[in-house]
Amino acid sequence: MLADNTAESHNGVKRPATATGGRYKVLADKYEGKRFNSPNDVIVGPDGAIYFTDPTLYLVKGEKQEISFQGVNRLDEKRAVRLVTRDLTQPNGPAFSPDGKHFYVDDSQEKNIRVYDVTPVGNLANGRIFGDEKGEPHDGVPNGIKVDEQGDLFVTGAQGIWVWDAQGHHLGTIVMPEQPTNLAWGDKDYHTLYITATTSVYCLRTKVREFVPYSVHRRRHH
Repeated sequence: MLADNTAESHNGVKRPATATGGRYKVLADKYEGKRFNSPNDVIVGPDGAIYFTDPTLYLVKGEKQEISFQGVNRLDEKRAVRLVTRDLTQPNGPAFSPDGKHFYVDDSQEKNIRVYDVTPVGNLANGRIFGDEKGEPHDGVPNGIKVDEQGDLFVTGAQGIWVWDAQGHHLGTIVMPEQPTNLAWGDKDYHTLYITATTSVYCLRTKVREFVPYSVHRRRHH
């Protein structure tokens, strides 16, 4: 379920409050009449549509899987849901390149990152492996992705945060005291990387800053 709410849906998706009293509005909860698996990560695309991954990672024990695959979906302003890929085993964190021409998504089960070309109508094409993040069985898996202004990717993975350039070269790994799960740049200058881990939240000042689409738009028009 994707919703605007202050409450938590049965699949664990949370959205900012838009009404008092904990009321929420369901934006989408089914694909072709079947309930989503467990919608996980969400990102707004360059076309203004919402793209979200739908793995089975967070299905409640005993809960029936109604959709036979784990996909990536696109939700437009009319609340129409379109499946854009079903290539992945367990799709997780999504991200767009700064120019909006490429879409990245983790596969937590396969422990890799895939990249797709974005078509003018918001479909995904030419899917291929961007990079592998293999490690020991308990070293963690690809989960959260963020992109900086240069187009480099920061991806949680085995033992830390893997940094990739836009061509798929592994530049290095930021080794963490605990296994990280997700990450986001923050502060007014977007130079502080906040990282959720097993039991803690860490922050790290970086020389690079997050690619922030709305700030680019603002700079172009002021």
